[in-house]
Amino acid sequence: MAARIDTKTKLLDSAEELFIAHGIAAVSFREINRAAGQRNASALHYHFSTRARLLEALIDRRMPAIDARRVELMEMCEAAPPGEQMRRLAEAIVMPLADTVRTREDRLNWVQLHARIYQYDDFDFGRYFANQGYTMGLLMVRRVYSDLQSELPQIVRDQRVMFGVRIAVHALSDWQRGVIPKQSLIPDGDFASFLSNLLDMIEAGLAAPCSPSTREHFAAQGFRHMSDLF
Repeated sequence: MAARIDTKTKLLDSAEELFIAHGIAAVSFREINRAAGQRNASALHYHFSTRARLLEALIDRRMPAIDARRVELMEMCEAAPPGEQMRRLAEAIVMPLADTVRTREDRLNWVQLHARIYQYDDFDFGRYFANQGYTMGLLMVRRVYSDLQSELPQIVRDQRVMFGVRIAVHALSDWQRGVIPKQSLIPDGDFASFLSNLLDMIEAGLAAPCSPSTREHFAAQGFRHMSDLF
């Protein structure tokens, strides 16, 4: 049994590394088997059977801790004074992801894999996250944010939470890869300053007013009631 667990771990580590490097759709089972040092060409198929099952297993070993951390931060947010809650919301969105980023030398990193998942169109990750209960923290974010910005249409609030998560994933992934100065010519500084600035931006986005133009666009589409984003 121990050998089987070890084999699965090697396969998952190799799949995560290759998916991060090349994209989820671009990597074959044969390449993952080879990178994991498996002589049996069917080892990966035996343990996971499909690419979707493999991706689910990679998600399952990362997301429980991330969602638990988000729930913990949201409990702190709910107990905070009203004037501090918007910042705490931003922290609940960003920090569980930022906690997975340690150095630029990390070979395996959740935010980089998460960014690749966003690029992979053949997997309904939103439904999977919800079915597995990995959106509990975001549901708490949604509820508290609805109280803080009750004048905004629900669809606007839901999209802003989504924007916050996706911006955080891509920004943190880009920082961890070390590509921001190369691609933008803007120094990204040390991680602490980069993270603080990212939190500032997410907080400001959550607190921003909704323009008349945005309200008109959504009203014209019939978005007047609660959405089911999560």
